[in-house]
Amino acid sequence: MKTVLIANHRQPNCGVMQFGLRVWKLIQDSPNVNYVYREMETAQTYIDSINQIKPDVILYNWHRGTMGWLIEDMVKNLPNIKHYFIFHEEFTRVNYDKYLFFGDYDFTKGEKFGDKKVLLPRPLLNYDGEYPENEVPTIGCFGFAFWNKGYHKLTKLVNDTFSQSVLNLHMPYSFFGDPQRTQTNEVKKECIRLATNPGMKLNITHDFIDGNGVLKFLAGNDLNAFIYDDNGEGISSVIDYALSVRRPIAISDSKMFRHIYNSDIFIGKTPIEFILKNGTKPLKKYYDKWNPDNFQVEMDKTINGD
Repeated sequence: MKTVLIANHRQPNCGVMQFGLRVWKLIQDSPNVNYVYREMETAQTYIDSINQIKPDVILYNWHRGTMGWLIEDMVKNLPNIKHYFIFHEEFTRVNYDKYLFFGDYDFTKGEKFGDKKVLLPRPLLNYDGEYPENEVPTIGCFGFAFWNKGYHKLTKLVNDTFSQSVLNLHMPYSFFGDPQRTQTNEVKKECIRLATNPGMKLNITHDFIDGNGVLKFLAGNDLNAFIYDDNGEGISSVIDYALSVRRPIAISDSKMFRHIYNSDIFIGKTPIEFILKNGTKPLKKYYDKWNPDNFQVEMDKTINGD
């Protein structure tokens, strides 16, 4: 049985970190591969983990902004270990063993990675919690509160569309992207300014919540909406959580949502009140395609295929 070291960083207020943690939780009980998870912040921790675990494969949840200490020579000095990288954004290094994409490739369809690219399902989660029955339309959104995430645009949209509504915005503070919390507080202030409809109740929260907490938050909304501007070539993980709770979803045409785009849920084509009314029917194919029960099987195939 092969042993795989999953290398992640430690700061929980980070979407990249949470993605790596979620991948591990979905595969940790595999009977076919020994997956070992480690959070590391230094080169020494990396070396110590390798010496202790002696992996056949290292799966790096690497991003240049979170694991800057991992330099190319450190990887090259381990020629007897396979090196797999989770793709989050543009890679300048293409000389490693495999590059793992989830749900879709990058804008070039992984062209420069050749036969080193692997397409895996999105890491959805199983949710068996409660679904409250809300008295008025309840719309939700979560994620770090950068201007390009569109919280202010969503606030105005809900404010102007529904006579009575609740808008729940969960904006955890970003450790890497907004360490002084300046942008988050500015976005919050603008959302409050735009909430002029006395029939709309605006709830804004900031405390960090784990994956289960995110699922409970999203399940409490009648619809979850994400109206990002284009701000990256990766795929947004917020959709994984939103799909996991099987509530209606509204999106913008940001390329970060290209893996689920269709006009029935695109807010530029279908009004939000109709997306809410249409329910989850437009999402069914994604529930089937990315069933959490299949994720471990596909990851095991990727590891054992070498």
